[in-house]
Amino acid sequence: MKVKKSFIFNIAIAIVVASLVVTLSDKGALKRIKLASSDFFFRIRPPLRVSPHIIVIEITDDDIAKIGRWPWERTWHAAITKALKQFGVKYIYFDMVFSEASSEKEDALFGDAMKDANCVYLPFAFQQHSISMKDALFPIPSFSSYIKGTGSINIYPDIDGVLRRVPLLFVDNEGVKMHIALRLAMDYLNMSLKGIANNCMIIGNAKDRIRIPLVDGNKMLINWLGKWEHTFRHYSFLDVLGAYKDCLDNNKPSIDISSFKDSICVVAVTAIGLYDIKPIPLEAQYPGVGATLTVVNNILYRQFINIPPGWCNWMLIYILAFLPPLLISEERPLREILSVVSVLIVALLGYLLFVINVEIDISLPLLALLGSYIAVGTYNFTRISMERRSFFNLAVTDGLTGLYNVRYFRMLMKTECMMARDDSSKSFCIFMIDIDHFKNFNDTYGHQVGDLVLREVSEVIKNSVRASDIAARYGGEEMIVMLKNISLDEGLNAAEKIRSNIETHLVKDKDNVCKVTVSIGVSSFCYDDDENVLIKRADDALYKAKRMGRNRVETIENVVK
Repeated sequence: MKVKKSFIFNIAIAIVVASLVVTLSDKGALKRIKLASSDFFFRIRPPLRVSPHIIVIEITDDDIAKIGRWPWERTWHAAITKALKQFGVKYIYFDMVFSEASSEKEDALFGDAMKDANCVYLPFAFQQHSISMKDALFPIPSFSSYIKGTGSINIYPDIDGVLRRVPLLFVDNEGVKMHIALRLAMDYLNMSLKGIANNCMIIGNAKDRIRIPLVDGNKMLINWLGKWEHTFRHYSFLDVLGAYKDCLDNNKPSIDISSFKDSICVVAVTAIGLYDIKPIPLEAQYPGVGATLTVVNNILYRQFINIPPGWCNWMLIYILAFLPPLLISEERPLREILSVVSVLIVALLGYLLFVINVEIDISLPLLALLGSYIAVGTYNFTRISMERRSFFNLAVTDGLTGLYNVRYFRMLMKTECMMARDDSSKSFCIFMIDIDHFKNFNDTYGHQVGDLVLREVSEVIKNSVRASDIAARYGGEEMIVMLKNISLDEGLNAAEKIRSNIETHLVKDKDNVCKVTVSIGVSSFCYDDDENVLIKRADDALYKAKRMGRNRVETIENVVK
């Protein structure tokens, strides 16, 4: 079965479009489009399960208004540490580095509280994308000796400033350094790092193992649970201390302290202007500590976003790019519907997979589909237009001379007669042109030279009239020309120009040089004329020119009028 060239070209266009999308997928605007599509799924997906064992102790604006200007004396941090330990908290994490010393007394009180609790975690922070411990900010030495664990607090946004991933490990010649979220989750699950293989981090213990999918070698995609106010348990700093005082006074606590048992409690500043605000896919303002807690929750409940191999997305890009050539190469009444259905199927598939924590990029495949549809559609529209124009030209053009055929000429002439009758200011002339002694060319030089004479005379005629004028082959060696918006006198001058140009033009082939002359009869439109009358008058004028010796221009209208 013969494959049409247009179909092959459509496939080639689709391959080029898909290849461009694949090549540019991780650059500039296309990468932003890909990230935005992932964000959209987060917004429409149902919220995920949130661990009741993750509790946030917020230092709010009300707390600061009551206690005093931030930073507080560290006796307050010592007090909250004692309170949480009393409530049976498993781990306490302060989302603060404490890199600068306070008064010796204050630091000693906080240090003793951490030592007694033996469950406090403090972070350190790398500076300016360095992962060297030499450049990091650490808690003061007296605190570092009392904490149960530490880890990096660093989270870096994507190119559009949105948080989507967290580096779980930092590896250099100094060794392996963990993010604080990974450290908290592993310790809570009583697991340790087992290794990294096939883009996965493996943590586990003697009974269980967890595989954490990684991107870029060391980063985990954050599977956002929901908006900040709708996730985790939130308590005010002073409310917790108030409940602690109630317990000391043997009164009923103002809050339910039973939920604190065996939990991870995070103490963080959320007062306006004092905490680190980052945009995430779900909202424009989200506390940085929320990203850390979300990662902990993801690890506890194994809520990992799984990314299929790159070739899967590439294959989807190419498949969708190939749809337009298959749907619009020929006339198909349902092609637009099929394209829309394809888009909906891909979007639904992407959403359903995202709900089960499998993220496939649908934006770039759909972009490839759109780009291919536009490119293939434009090519097909241009090709079909050119083919129709070509068919039209074949239908109205004489194959030998390149002039219009007489049938099309008569149609145009009929229209011109109607327009001239409606508008008396319009006038036009008809030329009947006959090549003198044309039979001699065929008899003397052969039919090939005769055909050459016809072609070159036709070319001279086309070059001697305006673009708005119409020239056609009337039959045999006769041509007919319609010149618009021209009087009889002007028509006679134009006819003489054609005659003169043909006379001075030499027709040459390999062996012969021929001089050609023509006789021309001219008629002009009168109100009562139709196309047949006008052509008859021009034909009579042509025979007059032949009777008077040929190679001349004549009209009979001065006799008729």
